[in-house]
Amino acid sequence: MQKILLMMASGSYRMADAALQSAKTMAAFPDRLTFGLCLEEEPSDEELRRMAQLGDVQFLCPSYDAWQAMRRMWHGEGYVLMGGAGMVFERNWDVRLLHILRKLRRREGDKAALTGCLPLEGDPVNAVSAIGVESFDQDGLMHLQQGATLRYAARPRTSAFVHPEFCFAPAQFYLDEPLGREPLFLRAFRCQWHLYTLHQPVIHLKWEEGLPPCDMRGYDGGREGGLRQFEQRFGIRFDKQQLSSMVRQGVFHQEHSEKLRVPLKEKGRQIWRAVSHRGKEITPLCVTMQVKLPLPPANLPEEYMSWFEHLAHIRSMALLCYADGEHIRRIARVHPNVLEYKPRYALPVQAELSAVDGLKFIKLSKPFMLRTSREKFFTHSHYVWMDFGCLRYPVYENTWLDWKDLCTDKIVLGCVAGVPDLSMFTVPESRLMDLCREIGERSARKLRLDGHLPEESDLWEEMIQDWPQWFDVREIHHPRQLLTQLLHQK
Repeated sequence: MQKILLMMASGSYRMADAALQSAKTMAAFPDRLTFGLCLEEEPSDEELRRMAQLGDVQFLCPSYDAWQAMRRMWHGEGYVLMGGAGMVFERNWDVRLLHILRKLRRREGDKAALTGCLPLEGDPVNAVSAIGVESFDQDGLMHLQQGATLRYAARPRTSAFVHPEFCFAPAQFYLDEPLGREPLFLRAFRCQWHLYTLHQPVIHLKWEEGLPPCDMRGYDGGREGGLRQFEQRFGIRFDKQQLSSMVRQGVFHQEHSEKLRVPLKEKGRQIWRAVSHRGKEITPLCVTMQVKLPLPPANLPEEYMSWFEHLAHIRSMALLCYADGEHIRRIARVHPNVLEYKPRYALPVQAELSAVDGLKFIKLSKPFMLRTSREKFFTHSHYVWMDFGCLRYPVYENTWLDWKDLCTDKIVLGCVAGVPDLSMFTVPESRLMDLCREIGERSARKLRLDGHLPEESDLWEEMIQDWPQWFDVREIHHPRQLLTQLLHQK
């Protein structure tokens, strides 16, 4: 087995020590590891002793860029892992990464590299995410984001970009010379490296590692630099700041539809859950909606449709979708339970609304869509709102949902940093009319006072304060986490 150089930049050795010790302890061949550190602070005597215990360690101080320092610290190792101080390594991580990379070599020769957004330690989804492009800002900076989550992926997926704090590749990948101020991802493309998102989470993070923006202002790779070929390959236009759904999610072409590889252990667990919970009296109806919006949404239509398909594939979920003429045919191709949306189903408003208020109107109409669903299907114990794009990763189709924790005698919703998360909430049948009455009256009052509808989160905060006995508010760390907790119950 060839040696692996682990490169890492950190404010101090103290901050990186846990990650470095984890790497060595969990490696199958710790003696084949070498370490290169870029430190902002000089290590203390005790830290130097800890460093020496690791084995073959070099450090530069002050130094801030592990990518630039790699050349000075490389002494012929066959592979390099560019890492971060928040890493937590699984057992035999070195052998597993090498095995994945060597399988890719059958297709790409020696020119394959692994990257991606690693999951947090304890993340119930426990999957690496692709790197996508969120947007271009007014200054022309390209902002990257965590894209599609590769849960149950059978193999690594093509990637367009490189995560600066997770990349595993042959040493030559880091030694190729850039052209001027060429971005890292474009250098890899020009030098004919094939980037892949790792599909097995052999490394986790203690904290999230943000993706720095990429400065493409004034850069022109031209024919020699491969910029135009990169644009055609991955569905992006830098000059016009145009993004395809593929490059936003970081999953390309036929890989969108690749089948999942669900572990047998997970299949058995879901069979056991289905058998043990059969016959329960909780019968929720989940409701969502996709209609033309008065303002452009945050994501592309293809992205929302892909996320809805994740939701629609869960067989144990009773899911009803309302859609207008623009969307109803597309949705009907993947989900049979779709009804035509009609304005009378929504929040009763007798006024002309601006585009901004029109968007508020749709958000405030969620409980009214639940009420309409109750009138049409009145046998359910609870009515559950789910945003059309609330499930951002694939789920095993036979996942069994145990609703008893969320379907109670109260309205259950999540709250992120004090702000209600209305991407999903459950309402008992007995409380639905009260909820609609309150929202209707408060919206009408605000409209009379200043001619505008209230913000959805502000209105719900008022109701929670005025009627605390109606609500069960759960503290969550991220939007849509209430659904994640439901899907990943033990």
